Amino acid sequence: MQSGEVLAAEDGAVLTLTLNRPDKLNALTGAMYRDLVDLLAFAGDSDDVRAVLILGAGKSFSAGNDLADFLAAGEGTEGGAAPFIRAVSRFEKPLVIGVQGHAVGVGTTMLLHADLVVAADDAKFLTPFVDLGAVPEAGSAKLLPAWLGYQRAARMLLAGEPLLAPEALQAGLVAKMVSPAELADTAAAYARTLAAKPPRAMRESKRLMRQAAQMDLHDLIDHDLALFAELLQGDEAKAILAAKVGKK
Repeated sequence: MQSGEVLAAEDGAVLTLTLNRPDKLNALTGAMYRDLVDLLAFAGDSDDVRAVLILGAGKSFSAGNDLADFLAAGEGTEGGAAPFIRAVSRFEKPLVIGVQGHAVGVGTTMLLHADLVVAADDAKFLTPFVDLGAVPEAGSAKLLPAWLGYQRAARMLLAGEPLLAPEALQAGLVAKMVSPAELADTAAAYARTLAAKPPRAMRESKRLMRQAAQMDLHDLIDHDLALFAELLQGDEAKAILAAKVGKK
């Protein structure tokens, strides 16, 4: 751990990562990104970790990139966020994120790569890339219009308007909205639920959902039927089915 500002705790099969720089609204530094990349790699390789939960300490989830740290990265570099964006977008195990207060820039775009997002009712999602002289990152130029519709995405990505929690829930950016006091427990409950599922079935189901948008429907059906048959013949499904039959 390089930054000292990302906390990691294992609770059963869930690894909880907490952005712990509340005095700076959890603005992400290069060192924090490196810690997150290392922790996601650990989670991906560990047989004991079956789901990851990301939270932010204090009143806001994340103010996005630490701008001073971002400028110090040097001209012509991708910046510290790039390896993290690649890691989170390719993470194969279930990922749950709990958001309160401000979620700015990558604090919002990383949510597009989570499986379940729980928002506190005070959450505010902002993507001011154009206002900073930049462009949308983390695939948000594709994913936000696909999820929210072009006009709503343009309000966020081009006009820089915030999306408040109730509209984010209605639009499908988040799965559930709760009070700030309920956020951590609700997000953790989702993470435990996903962690308790059969791991290969969960991993392959997540992959199918992520690949589906790029596949022709008939190709997707051929692929999911073949995978369905393969998994039913695997040890995981056989053990589950035998246990269910044995209960009758």
